[in-house]
Amino acid sequence: MKRIIIFITISALLFASAVLGIAVYAETAYDWFFKTNTEHIQPEVFGGNKMPDKYGAIYLGSPDDKVVYLTFDAGYENGNVEKVLNVLKEHKASSAFFILPEIPRRYPHLVKRMAEEGHLVCNHSYTHRDMSAIDDYNEFLSELTRLEAVCLECTGVKMTEYFRPPKGTFSEKTLEFCQKAGYVPVFWSFAYADWDNGSQMSEDKAYEKIMSNVHNGMVLLLHPTSATNAAVLGRVLDSLTEQGYRFGTLDELNIYSRFRESSKYDDLELYREKGMVYVSNPSGPNRLALTFDDGPDPKFTDEILTVLDKYNVKATFFVVGKNADLYREPLRRVIDMGHEVGSHTYSHISLTERNLEAYMDDIRKEEELLMREFYYKPTLFRPPGGRFNSQAIEAVYKAGYKYVLYSWWIDAKDWKDVSVQSIVGDIMENVRGGDIILLHDAHSGKSSTPAALDILIPALQQQGYQFVTVSELFSS
Repeated sequence: MKRIIIFITISALLFASAVLGIAVYAETAYDWFFKTNTEHIQPEVFGGNKMPDKYGAIYLGSPDDKVVYLTFDAGYENGNVEKVLNVLKEHKASSAFFILPEIPRRYPHLVKRMAEEGHLVCNHSYTHRDMSAIDDYNEFLSELTRLEAVCLECTGVKMTEYFRPPKGTFSEKTLEFCQKAGYVPVFWSFAYADWDNGSQMSEDKAYEKIMSNVHNGMVLLLHPTSATNAAVLGRVLDSLTEQGYRFGTLDELNIYSRFRESSKYDDLELYREKGMVYVSNPSGPNRLALTFDDGPDPKFTDEILTVLDKYNVKATFFVVGKNADLYREPLRRVIDMGHEVGSHTYSHISLTERNLEAYMDDIRKEEELLMREFYYKPTLFRPPGGRFNSQAIEAVYKAGYKYVLYSWWIDAKDWKDVSVQSIVGDIMENVRGGDIILLHDAHSGKSSTPAALDILIPALQQQGYQFVTVSELFSS
């Protein structure tokens, strides 16, 4: 009898859905995978299915860049996480740690160390559950925000908005929820069976497994609880460095992925060739452009101006309109000292937060302020968060601006509480001629940027670099 009742109920629901036009479907669950090769070419990931790209998922970098993105999934500590951090510090390699709540609760010093040493602290969910089974947005969001709250409370570290679904299991709804909540889904292009401490490969076998699959743009997933990984990581990093690889960050990969996917021509290079977008200018091999976002600030803008004046350097300041309205004197000094000023919107809104019409209204609002109060008409625009799409590029260009991004292989993260040495090291190790270097002249806490500039500028000048404004960088 129960079976008959269930059958009738389901039949009635299906009939009602057909009559009323209600969609009834089960969300497809996927497991992330890649097809291995030992030819050192990029593997086929997710069977070549590009569906995740629609939602901003990142998993593979440029095929033309010898870069490896190190990522670690850390659910607990058994002594090896700390060993892995020691190796990364010794090799000055940045990475991303996707953590579970046990790490900040029981080992807050490790999370603090991750952040202080320039690693990204990322989200791996609160309960490590199958995220593809969640079809309620608020339930999904709670998995991420509960972990963020624990991390902030226990460590004082604000997690970055990168999310890796546990075990790589997800649905399209998972990706939709990530996009809605402002998170970037992160997968990988190589991993191996390293998570079971009761069944570890030998060090030589693990080393060979990793190195035989190395490829440009590799997103490497490792588990830092693995005793083998802790023992072999230094050897792997040494070999990668000897082979000419560098270690990139997810922020860099995220920007690259937007470059690759967002243009309506499927190639941002066309916008760059048209002179509508500025990223870098290799034809200016001995010139660099220093840029500063989010100001003006009554303290840090002045400190930066003092250093720039000391070395007779001109830079470009992308100002936030509401800050310019609040702190007018620092911006007047920027202009009077001959620096270039660009727009960073009036309200510091992201392209994902407003429709294009509202976004352009915010840009016009800042332009009106700069014209009215400072008699300055900006011709450069940098989007908050580096967000862009083809419609925004064309609308901004039509409004009289060049769309300025930055050289994404340099990621000093000076908006965080990072050390002077961290900022200097990141820029000195990755800078190339013609780069646009992104820094910040506004900060909610203390800033290491002015002191870092006092080291960086003379060091780069000694190497033969000249500092110019963004417009000057692209004038040749």
